[in-house]
Amino acid sequence: MTEHTIHILTEHLANQIAAGEVVQRPESAVKELVENAIDAGATSVTVIVREAGKQLIHVIDNGVGMSKSDLELSIVRHATSKISTEDDLQSIQTLGFRGEAMASIAAIADVEIRTRRAHDETGWTLQSRPGVAPDTRAAALNVGTQVIVRSLFYNVPARRKFLKADLTEFRHVSETMQRLALSRPDIRFVFYDNQALVFDLKPADLRRRISDVLSLDATRSFVPLESVEGGISITGFVGLPHAARQSRSGQFLFLNNRPIVSRPLAHAVASAYEHLLDTGQHPVFVLHLTVDPRRIDVNVHPQKQEVKFDDERYVYVLVQQAVAKVLTHANVIPSFLGDVPLSSRPLQSLPQQADGTSIVVNRFTGEILTPPADRMGSPFPSQREPVFTTAMQQAYGQLFVRREEQETNGVLQAGGQFIITTSAEGLVVVDQRSAHERVIYERVLKRTEQEITGQSLLFAVTVRLGPTRGALLREYASEFADLGFRLDMENDGSVHVHAVPSDVRPGSEDTVLDEILQALEETGSLPKERRKEGIASVYATRQAIRRGDKLNATEAAALIRDLFACSVPHVTPKGDPTYVILTYEELAQRCS
Repeated sequence: MTEHTIHILTEHLANQIAAGEVVQRPESAVKELVENAIDAGATSVTVIVREAGKQLIHVIDNGVGMSKSDLELSIVRHATSKISTEDDLQSIQTLGFRGEAMASIAAIADVEIRTRRAHDETGWTLQSRPGVAPDTRAAALNVGTQVIVRSLFYNVPARRKFLKADLTEFRHVSETMQRLALSRPDIRFVFYDNQALVFDLKPADLRRRISDVLSLDATRSFVPLESVEGGISITGFVGLPHAARQSRSGQFLFLNNRPIVSRPLAHAVASAYEHLLDTGQHPVFVLHLTVDPRRIDVNVHPQKQEVKFDDERYVYVLVQQAVAKVLTHANVIPSFLGDVPLSSRPLQSLPQQADGTSIVVNRFTGEILTPPADRMGSPFPSQREPVFTTAMQQAYGQLFVRREEQETNGVLQAGGQFIITTSAEGLVVVDQRSAHERVIYERVLKRTEQEITGQSLLFAVTVRLGPTRGALLREYASEFADLGFRLDMENDGSVHVHAVPSDVRPGSEDTVLDEILQALEETGSLPKERRKEGIASVYATRQAIRRGDKLNATEAAALIRDLFACSVPHVTPKGDPTYVILTYEELAQRCS
């Protein structure tokens, strides 16, 4: 039996393990390299990737460059120019500081670094391969630094096989490039996918950068926010309710120009939109927080995306109040007042009578309650029957409107949300939106098994999706074709829509594609064998009629017929019920 079972790992193996924390996928390498370029004072950064960064990542900057000795130290673990003492760790002002990124990348890829400082007559090139001593040579170069990473994870096949498809990995790279571009609008960012230019973002103010990156009209969709309190500055833009998305892809937080992920702060922003957005909608925002570095800790996550504040609750309240204030000043009128659930407003006060008293109606039962003035005169409830005045009759009629053709063939639309019909068992109450989701879902699945014919548009519609959603669309191109879309995609993420499925609601031809992609972003990448059902479910959710949409008797009856012709009529694709049955026995018990 050996004397020792504990031993020190070789430096090469230790670096590979450390790389797993810092470089989890090509996107991680891109992030670290671009952050190094920003820390080096670059005003222009160019990123080129091939095979989503698996084959090549090439980052070019015009920063200060490095000397020969600094270049040789740059790939040594824990070698950094950002901090030198423990006190420096308490007030970090740079994006990088640990000295792990370049060593981690060099442990799992072939790396070439070219660099020159402005006052040096010659530059230097370093060639590095895992497990081999690096080679440094003089070279004629421009001022700045270039880092070329080839064959990422080639010597760690177990990790490489867990990478996703190229389109999925490219989406991650693209999302990171968007975050970095929004973090520093004063820097030019150029991004290439192979030979195709994805974007070239020239220095601009934050409003213009938001428009370029998010493909939104920042003038009409955002309101500016500026707040300084308690030594914390909050600046940026928050989206108006109409700009909300079905995913959180439009939410960006930055702390001292560092992209961060903070669920508490994202929740603080969302809470300011309470009642302004429908369920499943998420606000869009780009917010920059500036805080004294001594009041935060950025050394809590290997990728430095999570941070800690000295007073988390205080920052939460500041962000919430700042967003709520700017929305108030923007005169954002809540659209929810007419759609509040009954449970939150069971009693509704209707127009006053001649004597000034209000009419109060129980919205659950339709019962008109005794006026408050009558109850105030006696400690006991009034025993006389309520008098139906003209005002009461009008109020009652407002609650229970009977429209023409509302009741035909035993079908009635109620509350703008339900369709009521009868069966042998009792009353069938159908949620019209849920029912329509099921109908569209099964119709789409049946249609994809037959020849697909989309509804051609008289004039093609151009939708600017941006690089991330453009990559997502390419990933699901065949599924969109199966739905009935006919599309021409450009490298910059723009899409020309020539045909759409016949189910697309009139007037939404220019937004349906973006809405479906938003939902897919939230859903995440689906296995190939589930993509058809997954995208059919998303499509059905986006195209189903809304709660509150008015249906005439013919439309309501047709929806009922279509629902019960489905193979699984009782639930939506997500498993929510489409209808409930109130049995005659139950009704008899309630009425007795």
